[in-house]
Amino acid sequence: MSLMGDHQTGSFWDHVTGECLYGPLKGRRLELEPLRHMQADRALAQFPDARIGRSRLPLPFGLAAGLMKVLVTLTRGRFLPPGFAGSMGAEDPRRPRLEMGLGVWTDRVSRYYPLEVLKAGDGVLLDVIDNRKLLIYLDPVSGTPTPLFADVQEAEWDGRDLRLDGGPVIRDGRLYDSAGDELPTERPLHLFARWYGFSLTFPNCEIYEDAGEGRG
Repeated sequence: MSLMGDHQTGSFWDHVTGECLYGPLKGRRLELEPLRHMQADRALAQFPDARIGRSRLPLPFGLAAGLMKVLVTLTRGRFLPPGFAGSMGAEDPRRPRLEMGLGVWTDRVSRYYPLEVLKAGDGVLLDVIDNRKLLIYLDPVSGTPTPLFADVQEAEWDGRDLRLDGGPVIRDGRLYDSAGDELPTERPLHLFARWYGFSLTFPNCEIYEDAGEGRG
């Protein structure tokens, strides 16, 4: 999907796993942090000094992107430009290659949650991964799936707030107790990505519909 290079050593890195794939540091691994998707106003509210990067596609590229969307729709999520598809490895046919979903992984488990499965559950899903309880919800503003480790049995929406059993509430992507004080959160490594990208990065990964609730 992407390949990052550093000017200092001339090495190239996998942006998902942090592993150096080519260059003097091949085999080394960068420290990883979970990536959160949010809108600009919410990011600036939490990180006032953040800088926002914007780009505008030239007209030919914009037209090509529009055509790409049409072809993806007509082929039910199977179309990729020939030059791009030819550079990929053997694909996993269990899901449509361009399907969006949330990939979550630990040192022992990698699991993919199709976006359609998350939507079918009212935008809330409770699971267990690597023997830890996991809550995944669709952010009501951005529409992106967001995971966090939480010892909860139930969660239900109250407008844009997600209320958890025991009193805590998730509001604007942050966790608060019943008194309104913000609580620390721990999130697994995750990526909101297309199926082909996650499955090629994590071959033989589990798919939630196959994993079953409560599986470790």
